[in-house]
Amino acid sequence: MALRRFSLMCTNRSHLAIQRQHWRPISTVEVGTAYESLVVSTFNHLGAQLQRVGGASDNGIDFSGSWKLPDHKRFYIVGQCKHYERKKIGPSIIREWEGVMSRQEVDTLGLVAATSGFTASGIQAALSSKYPVALVTLANTEENSRLPGKYNSIRGFVWNMAAEPFIGRLMVAKRHFDIHKVDLDDPAEFSIQLFWDGKPLPADSSASQDPVPGP
Repeated sequence: MALRRFSLMCTNRSHLAIQRQHWRPISTVEVGTAYESLVVSTFNHLGAQLQRVGGASDNGIDFSGSWKLPDHKRFYIVGQCKHYERKKIGPSIIREWEGVMSRQEVDTLGLVAATSGFTASGIQAALSSKYPVALVTLANTEENSRLPGKYNSIRGFVWNMAAEPFIGRLMVAKRHFDIHKVDLDDPAEFSIQLFWDGKPLPADSSASQDPVPGP
């Protein structure tokens, strides 16, 4: 019996050793790429046509493209993603992003997307910017996988006065998953529903599309 038990232990250890050969840690680059893809997918579902940029020469831009809201002119978008598990984005990142925006055409909206949101001073920096900037809080991939629906990852959306000509008619409302069971102030328990002229986005089935492949 002892010999049989020893043999079983050796077999299990060998199996674990084989499994461990196939395990490898996920790099920060892979995590960041997955988050960029989530941001692109989310906004493409809302009618945008975005694609990932990435690469060493991206000049601080993670995705770009355009967005045409219903009965509204098409405008260009450039964006940056910040995937931090707990750290909120402060004013220094916003100031760096202003440098990126200073090199864009005037009909371009800048989006900064973050997993953990923005500090009060970070939001204030964006609101006081002379460049059209919108701040978007999106759940990361792991959180998004447990939510009802594929694109319910937006947890916050705010923009400054300079962005009004682009998305000034956009309306933002909280959508709670279960108001009887959850903490209504916990951002993990609600998503943001976007409306245009009182109608939820996407406006029709044609607006729901797969991400444009990036380079």
